[in-house]
Amino acid sequence: MNILSQIWFKVQTTLFPFIEDVFGGVSEKEKELIRVLELARIEEFVASRVRGFQGRPLEDRRSLARAFIAKAVYDIKTTSGLIERLKASRNLRAICGWEKACEVPSEATFLRAFEEFAVSGLAEKAHRSLIEKHA
Repeated sequence: MNILSQIWFKVQTTLFPFIEDVFGGVSEKEKELIRVLELARIEEFVASRVRGFQGRPLEDRRSLARAFIAKAVYDIKTTSGLIERLKASRNLRAICGWEKACEVPSEATFLRAFEEFAVSGLAEKAHRSLIEKHA
């Protein structure tokens, strides 16, 4: 069985039933995002936490990276639109890594993180790794 088949089997038989139990249902778009996140494993390419400005709490870059992917999967054009969607959808928020709407970072935090991701070539690193793993 090739690696993609193994991943898909794991998602279908383990992850989706677990998520549906926890969330009480998952939309097709949420399932698509979960599949993309499971395959891309974007968290592996970002530090878990980066110190903010003096006195500011640490921000979890893994959650921001998952939201970065969600923005693309949901075809959300603006960062403010992404934030609105995250605050409105408990499931999307949880998939990205935030429990409560008040935990979703500010637009400035998202913009700084997204700029870091662009400068560091995050998407390219994840894509290259995906190709190498599944070649």
